[in-house]
Amino acid sequence: MRTANYVFSVISIILGIALILFMLTQAVEWNIGVGIGVVLILNGAIRLWFAQDDH
Repeated sequence: MRTANYVFSVISIILGIALILFMLTQAVEWNIGVGIGVVLILNGAIRLWFAQDDH
């Protein structure tokens, strides 16, 4: 389970960064796509944090 948490957290962080970069190239203003990207990055970071405590 620990490996799955690592994989999902890294995928979530990468997708969040990619979505934010894509949305910033499309529009100058803050929109829902950037918000979703931030949430994906936070989700990945929190999942990574808890994966370290998983045994």
